[in-house]
Amino acid sequence: MDIRTDSKSIALLAIFSSIVVALEVFPIIGITDLKFFPGGTPFTVDWTGIPIVIVFVGLGTISSLISIGIMFVAIGYRNPAGAIFKGSAELFTIIGLLAARLIANRKSLDGKASVALYLVFGISTRAIGMFFLNIPLLTIFYPLSYTTESAITVSAVLVPWNALQAAINIIGGMVLYQLIPESIKIQAGLGRFRNDDVKYEELSEDELKTNNE
Repeated sequence: MDIRTDSKSIALLAIFSSIVVALEVFPIIGITDLKFFPGGTPFTVDWTGIPIVIVFVGLGTISSLISIGIMFVAIGYRNPAGAIFKGSAELFTIIGLLAARLIANRKSLDGKASVALYLVFGISTRAIGMFFLNIPLLTIFYPLSYTTESAITVSAVLVPWNALQAAINIIGGMVLYQLIPESIKIQAGLGRFRNDDVKYEELSEDELKTNNE
């Protein structure tokens, strides 16, 4: 897990993190922010995790963790409990994606197999991780509303919803990342181009067009 400190990477991280903050602070109700009440418990399905996944794929694990930290601050100043729940959920997703990436690289899996692995691990770690974490968090932050037994029940009810949110984040992030033109990925050093020997700033327009065809 390397730390990217070049100016392009920092600028891109700032842009994507700004999108994360905007989605949290200024949600579009009914589009980027959908409210549900499974079993009477509030759960929001949103797009916040999508740019975090794009950062993970394009800029690496450390950058995605920084995005999660920025999201935590954006939520935490007005809702500390919500920041802990949301931040933990996104962290579990990234942990799953990191495990999938390590396995995919070790097994030299192709693109489709890697994406399937990302989905399996990202969904599983978030759903299972939040099941166990929700139990103490609910009893700590809402002691008047939840006993340990009721917290276990609610955590179980939320498992498929956390799985759904993880799937939205991963699929949305992967699809949008693939839509980025290869010429831009090369210039920005995203993903597999991060360690490329090509001098990005020296590529001519003709070379960029050729790389994008």
